Amino acid sequence: MHSTLTNGKAINKRDVLRLAKERDVRFVRLSFVDILGINKSVSIPVAELERAIEGRVTFDGGSIDGFVRGEEADMRLLPDLATFAVYPWTNGGHNEARLICNIATADGEPFEGCPRTTLMRAIDDAADVATGLQSGLEVEFYLFDVGPGGAPTTASNDVGSYFDINESDRGELARTEIVTALEAMGLGVASSHHEHGAGQHEIDLRETGLLAASDALITLRTVAKHVAARHGLHATFMPKPAEHLAGSGVHVYFAFPRDAAEGEDVEDDDLGENALFAIGGLLEHAPAFTAICNPTVNSYKRLVAAWDAPIYTVWSHRSANSLVRVPSPEDARSRIEVRSADPSCNPYLAMSVLLASAAHGIRSHALPGDPLTGSTYELNDRERDRRRIKTLPKSLRQALVELEKDVVVRAALGDHIYLAFRDAKVAEYERYRRAVHPWEREAYLRVY
Repeated sequence: MHSTLTNGKAINKRDVLRLAKERDVRFVRLSFVDILGINKSVSIPVAELERAIEGRVTFDGGSIDGFVRGEEADMRLLPDLATFAVYPWTNGGHNEARLICNIATADGEPFEGCPRTTLMRAIDDAADVATGLQSGLEVEFYLFDVGPGGAPTTASNDVGSYFDINESDRGELARTEIVTALEAMGLGVASSHHEHGAGQHEIDLRETGLLAASDALITLRTVAKHVAARHGLHATFMPKPAEHLAGSGVHVYFAFPRDAAEGEDVEDDDLGENALFAIGGLLEHAPAFTAICNPTVNSYKRLVAAWDAPIYTVWSHRSANSLVRVPSPEDARSRIEVRSADPSCNPYLAMSVLLASAAHGIRSHALPGDPLTGSTYELNDRERDRRRIKTLPKSLRQALVELEKDVVVRAALGDHIYLAFRDAKVAEYERYRRAVHPWEREAYLRVY
């Protein structure tokens, strides 16, 4: 298989085989995600690594949600060699490495249902307006206590809030070990800290290419769960694990290279032209991409007027609850922050639809209007109508309706993934709609 380049370094088959031998690797996980963003893998002995690198390892794609469900179908795993990394722990006393893979059909053609390939296609499609675009992620999650039998709970002895430090807190120790493990695997971590909720933490990943940033979120979710278990904790990336706790989001930064010639006819002095138009595209397509960036029933328990969650299609320099925020410039690049996504998303699909929305805004010169000053929660109906501000969907069902109407966002997914995602999420919402929840029993059982 040819050398690849995703993390700023080229690597070939000989390099991977040498590294595996030097690190005494016994097993290699060939990792990929399904359409729902759930991490999957095929584990092989290191003796099969060369065969895997050549794309000769197959699996039954009919067993994976959103692939070719209901029929037997051999799929090929095509490893991206630049993602080779050794886990900083042993499995049964043996060293284990991983390679993140794209999915191909039996004859070696790219599989249209592969989320990672979808993002690669989206990057190629946006090359005319987004060359050199980079992305960084701020990822929030909870570390909760484990109950009897290892069952996850929403309980925590932690009572901390923003940026608190407690050296005896198991969550603090676990987060430090998670960061150490990520760095050992070659991921760049900019910072980490305690978040608002009791047991809630944030890890900020350094800016890199969009594909590598998506790989990094998958890696973080895997590493966090493994390390948390070693500390007797459970790491959850569920958007809203409890009503009284702040929700967990993923803030996605996009860094646009600044051209010295830009800015003469742009309304905002802190932004380059492309970045401003990108904001316009993101605001225009936000109702549709919400289904992908906030893909669970639970996601919409977070998107409410509380804890600085975005609920309207507005942008701002300072408002913490705007959909898009423009932070203070750090260098010669224009940076924008999309604040609505949550960590349950499939990062490859989320990045694909965000990129396509931004690229459409750049191509169509979509101006986003004036930035908002103050809290978005204070906007009344008249002000929203005057400024043509939309409300984000309030349920997964509403989000799917918006997704169906948006040709730009659907095109970024492709027909196969759109239809498979829609069908899976309609079924999920229907299961939720039919379920009888504890709140209903508390409210109605005695009264009626």
